[in-house]
Amino acid sequence: MIISLSLFFAAWHSHRKTYNSVYIFLLLTPFSTLYVAHLMSTVGISATYWCYPTVLLFYFIMSERQAWISNIFYVLINLPLAWYLFETHEAFRLSVTLILVSAYATIFLHVITRQYHELGQQAITDKLTGLYNRLLLQDSLEQAIHQTSRTNTAYTLIVMDIDHFKQINDELGHDVGDHVLMQLGAFLKDFFRSSDKVFRIGGEEFLILVYNTDETKSIDIAEKLRRGVENLSLIPDRTVTVSIGIAGLGSGKDWKQWMKACDKNLYEAKNGGRNRVVAC
Repeated sequence: MIISLSLFFAAWHSHRKTYNSVYIFLLLTPFSTLYVAHLMSTVGISATYWCYPTVLLFYFIMSERQAWISNIFYVLINLPLAWYLFETHEAFRLSVTLILVSAYATIFLHVITRQYHELGQQAITDKLTGLYNRLLLQDSLEQAIHQTSRTNTAYTLIVMDIDHFKQINDELGHDVGDHVLMQLGAFLKDFFRSSDKVFRIGGEEFLILVYNTDETKSIDIAEKLRRGVENLSLIPDRTVTVSIGIAGLGSGKDWKQWMKACDKNLYEAKNGGRNRVVAC
């Protein structure tokens, strides 16, 4: 009954997208292990048929680490019991087949988990620069707004646009333009902290969500960033510059208003002669 309720609990919460494998791990691991042990003691060798689907079940409804722990616990309890209850040749066959099934399931889940992680990273990453793309932007800004309201943590947006990037593509070719974007993406990764989030949100436009930094401090950071880009040797015999807009997170702003304020300052920087920083 407990095992059945555990599986129903897992199915229900999966349907509602609130599934947490910890509860299943705590319920299913001990009770399924002890139930199979009880079956082997009472029914005999035919009870071992339940060993294989139970092991596979661990890997299908738990995290990789939880499934590993459950599997080890399961094997350590039931295999010694099998050697105690059954003939040697029967216990040997069960041991070999159960260990093989466990190994195959472990490898399969590891490969699936790695591929899932890689696909997730590809979905939120810009292929050319390796920075975050727009897919993660809204969630990141909303989380920043919520954290600010709860803990009064300062956040600032920095929007940066490469000056005259169309001319670079038209005069030197798109390969050179792509090279500029790639080099600039690498520079931004090194320039900002791991706690900050750097996005490529357009062809030549980048956005940085600066953590725990107010607007005043961000102006100094942006000026240093602007000078750093200007001093980069991105194109031989040609200086590449950027225009930058800054907006701190004021009270009452939603993420669209926040971005709009930052974009407004960026446009002012471009209209004011480019290669400059404008804040509210």
